[in-house]
Amino acid sequence: MIPLVVRPEPQNHSLCDALRRAGHQPVATPLLTFAPGGELTRAPALLSQLGSRDYVIAVSAQAVKFADNALKSQGLSWPDSTYVAVGEATGKAFAAVGITNALVPDDPRSEGMIALPALQHPAGCQAIILRGDGGRHMMAPTLIQRGAQVNYCEVYRRCYREDHNGELVKQWRHQGVDSIIITSGGLLQHLFQLAANSAKDWLLSRLLIVPSIRVAEQAETLGFTHIINAKGASNTALISALDERKRNDRQ
Repeated sequence: MIPLVVRPEPQNHSLCDALRRAGHQPVATPLLTFAPGGELTRAPALLSQLGSRDYVIAVSAQAVKFADNALKSQGLSWPDSTYVAVGEATGKAFAAVGITNALVPDDPRSEGMIALPALQHPAGCQAIILRGDGGRHMMAPTLIQRGAQVNYCEVYRRCYREDHNGELVKQWRHQGVDSIIITSGGLLQHLFQLAANSAKDWLLSRLLIVPSIRVAEQAETLGFTHIINAKGASNTALISALDERKRNDRQ
C-alpha cells in the first residue's frame, strides 16, 4: 500500500522505515512541528513544589520532553511523585528521562487516565498536567471534583504546516496515496482543512488508520468512510492495522 504519513519527526522517519520493511511504499509529509509553550518557564517551579503524594500527568511525549529540558536548564530533577502517561509513547518518553514507573492506561485517552485506580482518591493532593496548546479539558475538572488541586502547564505549542496553493494534496494524488496514517485528532483536523473543496471526495475515500476510538469518531463526523482503529500510536500497532487491510484486500 501507499500510506501517507503526516506525523512529526523523528517519529515520521521511524514509522516510514518500518513501513518499508513491511513492504509498503510510504509518502512522508510531516505536517507538524513543536515549539516551546507559553507556560514552559513555569514548569520547573510547578514541578519542584510537588511531593510524594502528588501527581505529574503528561498528555503526550512532547510534553515530557519539553518539561525535561526546562528542568535540566535550571539544574533540577523530576520530583518524587506519581507519574501518569496518556499512552505507550508518553510512558516511553518518561522512561527516557529516568521515570520508569509511570502509570499507563489501556485506553490512551483522558478517559483512560481518569479511570486509573491511582487517580480515584486524589483529595488533598496536587496534580500538574503537562500538555500542549489546545488540549482537551476533561482531566482537570474530574480531578478537582475528586478533591485535588490541579494546574495545567502548557509546555509546548503545535505549529502546523500550511499548503495555501494545494500543492501537497496534488502531490499526494500524483503519488498514488491510497491510505493515510493519523496519530492525533489535531493532525486529522488539519489534514481535512488542507484539502481544497475539489479534493475532499478524494481525501474522504482514502483508507484511514487512527490510534483511538476518539479519533475514529472524529473521522466519521468529518465524513471518512474507511476507518481502522489501530488501538495505539506505536509503529507496531499502526502497521498491523494497515497490514490487516492489505490481507483482507488479497482475500
